[in-house]
Amino acid sequence: MLRILFTFSIFVFFSSCNTIPTSTSVYGTTPNETTPLRGFTKVSVHPDKLLKINTNCDLAMRIQIVQSKNYAETIMELKNRALIIGGNAISLSTMKEYNSSTYLIGKIYLCSKKPFHLHPHPIGI
Repeated sequence: MLRILFTFSIFVFFSSCNTIPTSTSVYGTTPNETTPLRGFTKVSVHPDKLLKINTNCDLAMRIQIVQSKNYAETIMELKNRALIIGGNAISLSTMKEYNSSTYLIGKIYLCSKKPFHLHPHPIGI
């Protein structure tokens, strides 16, 4: 009986040492500007129809982005997200630009052999 009581008291002692923090507050600020990740230039923008019919490209993710940024910064965000998940080509399905925000539905593709890039883009996109 004494042994069980001793074991139980040690168990209670060690379990009381493991406390779970109750503070769920997060401090800090998010940056307003977008910075391109390393390898940003390896992700290219193509027409969605071209990537859909290309047998060398697989759709990795369809993503909706709503940001209070302009078109160029929103495309940069989409390219950064493509880099993070391993994609190397993106396309836009829907894009709407309001006064101070941009809404787009983009698709991220992983292509073993990329299609020819026909249309030029502004610098930084």
